Amino acid sequence: MEALKEQGPLTEEQEAELARLRRKAQQWQKKKEENVERHRARKVAAARVVELEALAERGR
Repeated sequence: MEALKEQGPLTEEQEAELARLRRKAQQWQKKKEENVERHRARKVAAARVVELEALAERGR
């Protein structure tokens, strides 16, 4: 980290690269969050199926 501090400010190319990488990282994070939400929804749905099947069994 110290070596990076000694290099000085970023060049224009490095600034542009950093901006591109930040956008990509934000997209990856958003996709990750969406995947987590879908996974949660599937777990809730699966639990509800189990609950409803148990109720159906009791009703027979």
